[in-house]
Amino acid sequence: MFFARWSVGVVIILSVLSPVASAQELKGDAEWLRPAALKPGDTIAFVAPAAPAELDLLQIYAKRLEKDGYHVLIPEGIGQRRSGYLGGTDDERAAELNVMIRDPKVRAIFPSRGGYGLTRIIDRIDYAALRKDPKIITGYSDLTALHLAIAREVKLVTFHSPMPARDLWEEDKPQHAFAGASFRRAVFADQYKKGETGYTVAIPPDSKPAALVGGVARGRLLGGNLSLICATWGTKYALQPKGVILFIEDVHEAPYRVDRMLSQLRLAGALDVVAGVVLGSFTSKEPGEEKDIDRVLREYFKGSKVPVLMNYPVGHTPRNATLPHGGLVELDADKGTIRLLENPVRLE
Repeated sequence: MFFARWSVGVVIILSVLSPVASAQELKGDAEWLRPAALKPGDTIAFVAPAAPAELDLLQIYAKRLEKDGYHVLIPEGIGQRRSGYLGGTDDERAAELNVMIRDPKVRAIFPSRGGYGLTRIIDRIDYAALRKDPKIITGYSDLTALHLAIAREVKLVTFHSPMPARDLWEEDKPQHAFAGASFRRAVFADQYKKGETGYTVAIPPDSKPAALVGGVARGRLLGGNLSLICATWGTKYALQPKGVILFIEDVHEAPYRVDRMLSQLRLAGALDVVAGVVLGSFTSKEPGEEKDIDRVLREYFKGSKVPVLMNYPVGHTPRNATLPHGGLVELDADKGTIRLLENPVRLE
C-alpha cells in the first residue's frame, strides 16, 4: 500500500440533446471525454475532499483492491486530518485532489465519503490537468458538486457511485453486494466483453422502478443529489438541463425542503427543458415522511411531457446503482431501465 501527502481534483458536465435523436446525433460535434477502464497494475488514489476519512475502512477496501492486482495510494495523515466537520482545511483538501489529478500514475480517484465540503473547493480544482489526462472520478452525495463541475469544465464522464468508506468496504456483505457489483461493472476493464458497446444498468431483482410518465428518451445522464444541484445553481458549475436525462436523489430531507428545491428548478425553467427524469432514493429524518415526499415528487412530475421513472435504486441506499454522469443513455420509463448507448470508459 502506497502513502503520499497530497490530492487531486475534478470537473463537470452537459449537452443539448433530442429525446428522439439517434445515438450518433446525440454525440454532437463536441464529444465528451471518457476515462480508461481500470486494469490490474493501475494506481487508484483515495482522497477526502469532503468529510473526514475513516482510515480503517479505507484500508479494508484497499487490501481487497491490492489482492486483485491494483496499487492503492492513500495520502499520508488522511485518517487524522480534521477541520471541524471537514476532512481538512480547504487548502489541504483542494491540494490533495489536485496532486492526484496531476499525477500521471493515478488512473482513478475514489473519494472516501461524502458529507460536506466540495462546494468550498470546486473553484480550486485543476480542470485543465484533468482534461489533459482524463481519469476515473467516483462518489455520490456531496460529490455531486464535483461531478457537476467536471461536466461543465471538462466534459468528462464521471461516476455517481458507492464510495470506499460508505459502501465498498463491505461489498462482500449481502447488504452492499449489489452496489459493489454495479460499481465494478462500470469502471473495471474485465467487466467488458470484446466488441461490446454499452449495457443496461442492472438493478436488484426486488427493486420496482415504476413509470410516473411513460415513454422513451435519450440524452446525457446528469444530476445526483438534489441539494447539491440547487446549491450550485446560479454558479458557473451549475447543471445545464437542456436535453439531458436528469436524475435526482436526496437523504434526510423534510418534504417541504424537497418541495422548495424542486420549486427552484421549476421556476428556473430546468424542468421544462429536460429530455427525461429519473427519481432515485428520497428519505427523511422523521418516520412516515417518505409518503409526503412521494406525494411532492408526484405533484411536480406527474404532468411532465417527458418520460419520468420513479423509485430507481440510486442514491443514499445500500442498493446504489453506479451511473455514468455525463454518459449517453436511453431511458425507457415503461420498462424501468437505463441503457448506456456507449461504454462510459475507454477499453485499451
